[in-house]
Amino acid sequence: MSSQLSYQQSNPRRRWYRAVGLLCWRPPAYTIDRQQMRPVTKISVLGIRLAIIVLGLYWLLMFTGTHLAATTLEMADQIAPAVGDKVKHFAAFFLLGALLCYVTNSERWVKRFVSIGLVGMAYAGLDEYTQRFVPGRYPDFHDFVADAFGLWCAISAYVIAKMIYRAWASRYSQPGTSSS
Repeated sequence: MSSQLSYQQSNPRRRWYRAVGLLCWRPPAYTIDRQQMRPVTKISVLGIRLAIIVLGLYWLLMFTGTHLAATTLEMADQIAPAVGDKVKHFAAFFLLGALLCYVTNSERWVKRFVSIGLVGMAYAGLDEYTQRFVPGRYPDFHDFVADAFGLWCAISAYVIAKMIYRAWASRYSQPGTSSS
């Protein structure tokens, strides 16, 4: 074994071939089936798709977190004090937007993603409005803006990723495309 290892290390041609092989990587020679990208996994728990369960739990957790009393939030701020409030809002709604994009499916892209954006913004507005009824909390327009920005950034990232995937899949799944 050690003689084989020393041969591989001492043979400069073998190392050069390995380096060129990594730089000239191509997709497999076989074609990819021309199927639509499935935005939802087939995994289900008790007949409900796992992605929908994750979305529901996340949304419930997010609603609960935004409606805790101010004293509870002060304890939570001790865990991540360096992260600003607007960054937390952006990240929370970015993840919500990504999950909503992942769970939904429609060939009408504009209608699908505009609907996701409007539902998410309506929830953000409702969330900010209902915080006035929680002791120590108050609605903030800038929080709403951070929520909406995170939501639309997630939708944009999802659309761009899906377009890149479709372009890649169509390039390598067409008959007659050679991989050499």
